[in-house]
Formats: sequence, structure tokens, C-alpha cells
Amino acid sequence: MRDVPRLGVLPLCFTLAAVAWAQDLTFSAKADKTKINVGDPINLTITLNGDITGITLPAFQFPEAFVVAARSQASEFSFRAGKMERSVSLTYVLIPQQAGTFQLGPFQLARGDKTVSTEPIAITVEKPALPPHLRPQGGRFTL
Repeated sequence: MRDVPRLGVLPLCFTLAAVAWAQDLTFSAKADKTKINVGDPINLTITLNGDITGITLPAFQFPEAFVVAARSQASEFSFRAGKMERSVSLTYVLIPQQAGTFQLGPFQLARGDKTVSTEPIAITVEKPALPPHLRPQGGRFTL
């Protein structure tokens, strides 16, 4: 008979953990620039903080006008109030291939029946004033 009350408390613990999941997790996206020229890179960072147990990061989709030139991932662990937290940041270097206004995101993650999403980011891509082969390269030289 003593085991029955313990089993009754177990579902309550799982329910509290599910409620806490939404509060202990932050998911965001930011771009280093929102106005760029065709061919110029933009860095997009997608960050997930908190209790990320059981979350698999999906392959995020970008507008067809952008080429993914590079992707990197960084992880960080910390302890706060005796609780382990983890942060994962994905950084994408995107290069626009055409002019226009584009939207990056919103990006979404799901765990069980809960979903979190980022705010969308509007990116304006303009044609450069000079063709790429005539633009300064930024290198230094001496005479």
C-alpha cells in the first residue's frame, strides 16, 4: 500500500517538468546586418539556451536567394542555482545572390507537443553600386 501514493506523485512531476520547459528555454535568431549588397555575407546566429534535453536541432531552411557559405556550432555549459544549463549557437554565413527584401525565419523547434519559435528577420538586399570586380578589396600595400 505504501507504493500507491508514490506512483500518484510521479505523473505530477512529469507535468511540472513540461510546464517548466517553456519557461526554462529561450530560442532566438539575430543577424549582424539587415541591409546588405548582393554578394556580401551576412552572419545569422540561432541560439538555444536552457534545458535543451531531448531537442534535436533541425536543418533550418533559408530563402532560395541565399547560399549557405559556412556553418559553425558552439556549445556552452553552466550551472545556475545547482541546475545545469546548456547553450547552443549555430552561426550561418549567408550570401545573397539577388536583390530584394527577404525574410529569415521564423525558425521553430519542437519537443513533444511544445513548440518555440523565433521572430522573423527582414533582410534588404540591394544591387552594389560597383560591380564586384571593381570594388576595393581592402588589402594594404606600400610603395
